[in-house]
Amino acid sequence: MEEAVLTELTVAELLTRWPQAIPLFLHHQMACVGCTMSPFETLADVAAVYDIPFAQLIGELQETILPHATHQA
Repeated sequence: MEEAVLTELTVAELLTRWPQAIPLFLHHQMACVGCTMSPFETLADVAAVYDIPFAQLIGELQETILPHATHQA
């Protein structure tokens, strides 16, 4: 999975496509899961809001979803 693909997604799109990423958001105590703003906010937006380095968030997401990415249509 290329980083560019992840950076273009909203949080809602990411969580819909890869629900296995939900625990990562909860681990960081991010209220994105179920948030009404998730369809509008990008990963860069929420990284800034929660003061998580963007590269770190993307890296953790890649580790979480890559084992499953080959099974996605």
